[in-house]
Formats: sequence, structure tokens, C-alpha cells
Amino acid sequence: MLINIEIHTHERRLVFDLLGKSSVTQNDEIQISDQIKLRYAGSYERKGLDFPAIIYIVVSFSSGVGAGVFANWLYDKLKGKRIGKFIIEKTEIELDKGEIKRIIKKN
Repeated sequence: MLINIEIHTHERRLVFDLLGKSSVTQNDEIQISDQIKLRYAGSYERKGLDFPAIIYIVVSFSSGVGAGVFANWLYDKLKGKRIGKFIIEKTEIELDKGEIKRIIKKN
């Protein structure tokens, strides 16, 4: 199962924090658990301080069991950050563990 996630943020270093690397290129991947892999699909940044960067990630699951593990992991990475829109599979949601898990399981 593949899940597309879009994160609008003013945190310019967020992608590095998500992947746990000091240098990141498009299509870099990390293994979150035996069943969960995260791939950085790229970013879109506009010039100017008022425009958020948009980070695109794709998460792959080998089973539906990983939804809760991933929801907890992602929430912990994003809590306290300046997140604007948070979109999973074209559905904008609040940054909440339960909502993340619900949308992932729905898709």
C-alpha cells in the first residue's frame, strides 16, 4: 500500500528532520520499521518568507498493521512544528495521531 502525504510548512529543515539526514535528495528513502518505508518525493519552495515549503513524501506499508506505528512516528516528528496544511491522499486533516491513522486505514 502506498500513501501520498503533502506537508505545508515554514520549517525549512523539516525534511532533514523527517529523514534523519543532513543532506537529502529526491527519492531518498528511510526504513521506519520492518513494514514501513518513507520516500522523499521532492519539495516545492517559492521565494519569500511568507510562502510555506511543500514537502511531498510517499509511505509504503507491507500491511495495514503499520498505520498506527506510522501515525505515532509522524506525529512525534511534526508536533510543535509550524505546519500549515497537512494532506494525506488529497484529504486535508488536522495534525492528530488518530486522524492520521484513520485516513491511512481508509485508503
